[in-house]
Amino acid sequence: MVYTTKTAVLIPLVSLLFGLQARVGFSETHKAQALRNPSELSTAKSKAHNPAFTISAESVLQKLKERQEVYLIDVRGLAAFQKFRIPGSINMPLFAIKTKGFLKAKPLVLVNEGYTRTALERECEHLRRLGFRAWILHGGLNCWREKGAPFKGDVFAQAKLNRVSPAALFVEKDYRNNLVIDVSVSKRLITPPFIPQAISLPFDSDGQRFTEALKATLVKLRYSRFSSLMICNQKGEHYDRIEKLLKDIGIKNVFFLEGGLDAYQEFLELQRLATNARHRSQTTLKKCPSCP
Repeated sequence: MVYTTKTAVLIPLVSLLFGLQARVGFSETHKAQALRNPSELSTAKSKAHNPAFTISAESVLQKLKERQEVYLIDVRGLAAFQKFRIPGSINMPLFAIKTKGFLKAKPLVLVNEGYTRTALERECEHLRRLGFRAWILHGGLNCWREKGAPFKGDVFAQAKLNRVSPAALFVEKDYRNNLVIDVSVSKRLITPPFIPQAISLPFDSDGQRFTEALKATLVKLRYSRFSSLMICNQKGEHYDRIEKLLKDIGIKNVFFLEGGLDAYQEFLELQRLATNARHRSQTTLKKCPSCP
């Protein structure tokens, strides 16, 4: 194959873009799901996760207390698993579970950090068709930590479980179970089509006023025990104070966007540039007279 001058320029450009994506939290888990044309965002339809695949941390803990046998399958990467994990859990890539027939012997619970669910739900449905008794741990390791359940490993790394990358938000943005609250005081909410479920609820010095407004919003939106809440602002600041306020009023399963909306907008721009670069590369290769 003969590469044209345009192709030679585009190849390092695409490599640079993927390097930048890693800087804003673009993990291998999300690459295949998130790399699509950003123009799809404006036409995406609201969806909902299926609660029939969900099991709560309380239910799993009760089963373990009663000495019922359950496989806890941690689908995170090996490095993350080695940092911290649920004692007795098994580390296994999501795609490999269906190849392990011995796992059909007991109910199995799929575990990840907690915010992303789309891939787990798709695989859980497939596993059930194959005869596995599969469930998804609601809120993942973050909910497990909130319950004070047993953990093994780095306690400081565990504290970051509720911090979510822009790539993870991108994957889950269309699901109405995942409520996004923009607490930016400026009220400059990111363009709605890019986070369809986002609501502006500014957070200022009056913490009580904010929590009362948030509780009223959650009631109005019928926020359920199997929903999740994402808090974000423009620069990803002051999350610790907001987190404490929410804990004080009993709001659980809360996540925070790393780097805020600025990081998310940067991620979307990288998506657009990467898509355009691939499109130009494909167009150039098609025009190459020596290509098959």
